[in-house]
Amino acid sequence: MVIDHLQTQHQLVEYPDNTSHFWDTASWLPPTCGVSAVLIGTVYPLGDYLWWGKPVRRNDRDWSSVMRCLGGFIGVNYAASKLPWTSSLQVSSTLALISVALWFLFDRTFHGFVISLTVASMGTIVAYFLVLNGWYSFTRADFFGVGSWIPCILYSSSVCFGSIGRQLDVVPEAWYHSNGTGHVHLKSK
Repeated sequence: MVIDHLQTQHQLVEYPDNTSHFWDTASWLPPTCGVSAVLIGTVYPLGDYLWWGKPVRRNDRDWSSVMRCLGGFIGVNYAASKLPWTSSLQVSSTLALISVALWFLFDRTFHGFVISLTVASMGTIVAYFLVLNGWYSFTRADFFGVGSWIPCILYSSSVCFGSIGRQLDVVPEAWYHSNGTGHVHLKSK
């Protein structure tokens, strides 16, 4: 909601006049983004379980790392909305590099990269259909009615919420079990 507020204040997005508002964002946006964040935060630890058979742990993985990742995500949004850009290619390529750097600093797993790429792709398609139906609009749209920076924001948000999901560790410890063959399965009693 804070991110959408930032984008609305800098006149990057607009809502139709007949849309009910919660502050200056559409009332459907906060629950939709909240549910999406919970799903992404759940998919990352499940991906760890399915890909590695164990939680992805690093020595520096704690809540301060999650807060740094959140700061990077907000920084990507701030850069997209506040900084003066000369072209859409400039903003897209810069934010893409920053988003991948965020993944490199806070994730570094192949399945995390794929999950974030999938979220960015699917989210951009959803934004396109929202624009197509008149529920959402971008003031400086350059990619089929959608801002070219949207995939970068969705990618970095996926890394951020995946980091939160890993910190909360939603997969029970009893699920992690390997019989030495490399196959991961649920532990039987």
